[in-house]
Amino acid sequence: MKLLKSVTFWLFFVIPMALGTTYYSKYASNQYETTAHFTIEKSGGFQSDPLGALTGLSGNVSSTRDALIIKDFIESREVIEQTKNDFDIKKLYARNDKDWLSRLEENASIEDILDYWRSKVSIEFNTSSGIAHLSVFAFEPEDAMLVINSVLKASQKLVNNLSEKSRQDSLKFARRELKNAEKKLATVRTKVKQFHDNEQILSPEKNIETKLTLVAGLEADLAKAETELRSLRIALHDRSPKVKAARNKYESLKRQVQKEKARSFHSKGNKSKTIGALIAKQQALLTEQDFAEKSYASTLLNVEQARIDAIQQHRYLTVIVKPQLPERAAKPDQPHDYIVLFLSCLLLWGIVGLIIASIRDHAGWV
Repeated sequence: MKLLKSVTFWLFFVIPMALGTTYYSKYASNQYETTAHFTIEKSGGFQSDPLGALTGLSGNVSSTRDALIIKDFIESREVIEQTKNDFDIKKLYARNDKDWLSRLEENASIEDILDYWRSKVSIEFNTSSGIAHLSVFAFEPEDAMLVINSVLKASQKLVNNLSEKSRQDSLKFARRELKNAEKKLATVRTKVKQFHDNEQILSPEKNIETKLTLVAGLEADLAKAETELRSLRIALHDRSPKVKAARNKYESLKRQVQKEKARSFHSKGNKSKTIGALIAKQQALLTEQDFAEKSYASTLLNVEQARIDAIQQHRYLTVIVKPQLPERAAKPDQPHDYIVLFLSCLLLWGIVGLIIASIRDHAGWV
């Protein structure tokens, strides 16, 4: 029993502890860390967060979403592809002069490279403050600065393009609506022109006013002619030439008055449209034209606003804490690493001891 405990103690505590201590003290390569703090800001209005209002952690919904998109981008394969022109990840991390546990394998697949990348680059986002904390590890201080600046540049480019598609779609939609408004306005103006051409009038109101004035003048002449006819009938015989002439004049004026009255309230042709109907139709056409003109003007303003939005930058990646060239290696962190190593070996030894004790008890039951 004592021999078994001694063997497990050496195998699962002393030897791992010795190997770990030797690795950290002699073989572990120095790794330097540089950090940057940034936030995503949006120009224009502020969109409140209803969940934040309930929890007391209010924030900008759009900025929070954008920051989470950036976090996912930095941890993805895409950022490796985007930063190829700035640095070669294998050249920086697959170095033969570094220990094999820390370095990247030279023949590593893209999946292995992505896993390794996520171990060297980390980003945390604080939802209450809206600030993202980006950390990068590299074997050289200059390499750490190169990587973090490249990541920030790629992230800034992504932020600029986040709303590009929606803005271009809005501009296309506004231009399409402008074309439709132009067609509607042209159609209505054609209707108004055809109405005036068909009815041969520019304004039914003015036309009827002119005709009523004419009718009023004819009625005055008719009344005067009737008075003259009565006077002549009193003084002369009905067969008198003067009476006949006056009667003819009266009948002629009477027919003309009736004719002009008919024209005043009816249009040409067999359709017998009333002037009131013409006025109503013209008013409907003019109202439709006015609405089409206002709609066209509004659509034109929308196109201009969409054009301005399309060329304007809406989101900004603002670096609050700029990355600085590190002077001291962050890894290996000897006090911290040794404590973690000790506790890990102790835990391993304890677990193995419990397993052995459980097996012995089970064997004893049998």
